[in-house]
Amino acid sequence: MTARLAVLLLLPIALLTLDGCRSRAKKPVEAPPKDYNRELAPGQHALTEVDPRSLPPLRLTAASRGEVRQGIAYSLAWLAKPSADARYPVAGITRDQVVRSLQAIDQLLATTPSDSVLDEAIRTRFRAFRSVGCDQQGTVLFTGYCTPYYPASRTRDARFRFPLMRRPKDLESGTGDALSQQRLPDGGRRPYPARAEIESSGMLTGNELIWLDDAFACYVVQVQGSAKLRLADGSLVEVGFDGTNNHPYRSIGKEMIAAGVIRAEDLSLATLRTWFRDHPAELTTWTAKNPRYVFFAETRGGPYGSLGQKVTTHVSVATDKAIFPAGAPLIVATRLAGTTGASNHAALRLDQDAGGGIRAAGRCDLYMGEGEPAEQAAGRQYAEGQMYYLILKD
Repeated sequence: MTARLAVLLLLPIALLTLDGCRSRAKKPVEAPPKDYNRELAPGQHALTEVDPRSLPPLRLTAASRGEVRQGIAYSLAWLAKPSADARYPVAGITRDQVVRSLQAIDQLLATTPSDSVLDEAIRTRFRAFRSVGCDQQGTVLFTGYCTPYYPASRTRDARFRFPLMRRPKDLESGTGDALSQQRLPDGGRRPYPARAEIESSGMLTGNELIWLDDAFACYVVQVQGSAKLRLADGSLVEVGFDGTNNHPYRSIGKEMIAAGVIRAEDLSLATLRTWFRDHPAELTTWTAKNPRYVFFAETRGGPYGSLGQKVTTHVSVATDKAIFPAGAPLIVATRLAGTTGASNHAALRLDQDAGGGIRAAGRCDLYMGEGEPAEQAAGRQYAEGQMYYLILKD
């Protein structure tokens, strides 16, 4: 996902089990929470092949078919670039296999109007590879991200005082888990500073891209990785990811729960916004606990994912691109947050984005769309499920 991450809500809810002794009534004790960010063992693949007959049934509207087909065009455009070769093979899957799989699904969507016929074609023509998840049983935590809309100004004034920053000229991007580097005036290098030093030192003064009227909104844009900002004249400015210090992401929501500031069951993006509205002086204390810092540039026609292609509402997902096949088709089965609650969800999706905190077989971020309704849904999205990559049989 760009370097955003709607993983503000990332905290497993503790489950209760029973324990006690023979002479006393059993009482509930906390079981260890699931570690959705558990790393794979050395040499282990994130995917394991399963029987396609175990796939959940798909139900697609005419509109959703069109959205998936448009998303497939974006994936194929990226896969046609020579730079895509560097991402493959992954989990034993090649780039050519993904290309042929996308082309076959696009053809099925164009010519197979019946869901039942589509289901049968997928089960007979494709192999299914399920994420091993956080527990080797396929359990994946699905959170959400979006493109928020906020008021903004190109110049600082009494209202608009909180900047999004351009990519600094002294930044050399890190790859994988390596920190980005800062080029020093004497020609040396050092790890690029963490958020706390960046914000307290004023080292980026003069590098402001645009100004917002809410400090927490600035932080949310950093987490999401993109935004559409409305100026006073009514025009929209799109901003998107343009680099990061590549420090590891830490969820401030998780930190606040651990400190007893808010309850796990109350955690949502709306809860965090309300809390910081009531405690504005404490915002930098908590955001400093997340060392990751994101830089932005103006864009057009987006929002864009980590493949440089446009992301599609309820189609694009963000995963760890070191262990999952970029651009590939998959089926997501989970509970999907909406404006009136959550519902069962089994749909065709495309793996087109990445995120700073989405770095494990047990994590996936769902792109929820643009604007306030999408932001609200993304803030509530927190559900387990499974994901199955579809690869055309030889």
